[in-house]
Amino acid sequence: MSSVKAERLRTLHRGPGLLVLPNAWDVASARVFAGCGFPAIATASWAIAATHGYPDGEQISRAQMLAAVERIVRNVDVPVSADLEAGYGDPVGTTRLAWEAGAVGMNFEDALRPVGEHADDVRAIKRAIPELVLNARTDVFLRGSKDPDEAIERANAYFAAGADCAYVIGVDDLEIVARLARDITGPLNVMVDVESPPLAELERLGVRRITFGPNFFRAALSRVEELARSLSPG
Repeated sequence: MSSVKAERLRTLHRGPGLLVLPNAWDVASARVFAGCGFPAIATASWAIAATHGYPDGEQISRAQMLAAVERIVRNVDVPVSADLEAGYGDPVGTTRLAWEAGAVGMNFEDALRPVGEHADDVRAIKRAIPELVLNARTDVFLRGSKDPDEAIERANAYFAAGADCAYVIGVDDLEIVARLARDITGPLNVMVDVESPPLAELERLGVRRITFGPNFFRAALSRVEELARSLSPG
């Protein structure tokens, strides 16, 4: 079943149309997204960590993260791609455990390590689980850079190592997005907010995959806070 779902997820990256993946943080949110008709779901590591009381950045244990992913997988029928940060110090082992848990895709971030090192890990992951849909993330723009050259170099190195998609997080300039989509040699994933994202424009520019990171989770908490404040006696 995992192989079938993995191929379904891989095919969605080829269209037709933009692949829009909402990011779930628990079973309830995953069921909402599946019930709304999304053909696949991603998870949000930041949001899952927050629900367990941890900050982002692999502060939650690998076991806790994978348990959350497995609960989501068991409760929806669509393919699930797991955000597993930088692999918890054991990228191949983490990938094997995620696959066993039923995840058929995986985000794997470079944290701006030397590009060759990250490419080697991408290659090792794909050698271990060839069917897995690997979304190789580069953090170039998270560090304040506005120059797409390094992001392009990194993404293309990860594609050469076997990645299925490149995730350039933190980019919101449409001219830069167009350059990335043109010069990166495979499907491009960018992150958007939940409020009126220009999805049609991103698709026109060549983006193939959209995710939301923790933004659905933040929107839900914001609404809860708004309701709570309206009822609070304080």
